[in-house]
Amino acid sequence: MDPQITRLVPTSTPAATTPTTPAGLAELTGALARAAHAPAVLVVVDPALEDGALAHGSHCDPDAHITLGADLLADQTRLRGVLAHEIAHHALGHSQGLTQASWWQNVCWIGICTFVAAIVADSSAWADVALVVAIGAHLLAAREQRREEYQADAHSMQLLNAAGLDGHAIVTATLAALPQESRLYRLAGWIIGSHPTPDARRRAFLATAQAR
Repeated sequence: MDPQITRLVPTSTPAATTPTTPAGLAELTGALARAAHAPAVLVVVDPALEDGALAHGSHCDPDAHITLGADLLADQTRLRGVLAHEIAHHALGHSQGLTQASWWQNVCWIGICTFVAAIVADSSAWADVALVVAIGAHLLAAREQRREEYQADAHSMQLLNAAGLDGHAIVTATLAALPQESRLYRLAGWIIGSHPTPDARRRAFLATAQAR
């Protein structure tokens, strides 16, 4: 099945009570886009993504670009929570490539390219330095990306509240539905991963919600 692409521009229509329908999804997206002060949101519903979601864009494009897994349309609460989370990423500038995480990712790629060049030039000293830089930059980029997830969770609650919904309840339910990571990832894998564990996200969100 091909992805369904819909361009959604904020209007004065309140959020629909049934966002699993095309009209309801458009109204929900419009309400969240207004709350995020996004001029427009391009939503792609992709069956291949299942229940995942992505926010992507560039600093040259002010519109939010969101890809939603088609499976999310079957769960009203998760759809609201996930869509708000991805729009929050855009509102916070995470998808425009201008964050600390993006900067460290660029350093990592420079380190990798330098490492390859040093290997070709048979310079073991430069190869060792470049490898250390690449690994260090990757770890720092991953740490910043995990922080971005915490920030998007917290900001999505604000966007949902501004859209007239119960942000705390929706985000709590969305995080509760996240599948558990493998034991290896929970023990140490998260250090090199771009996403914190679901338990870590739930703890961070609870702490943020209690502080407000």
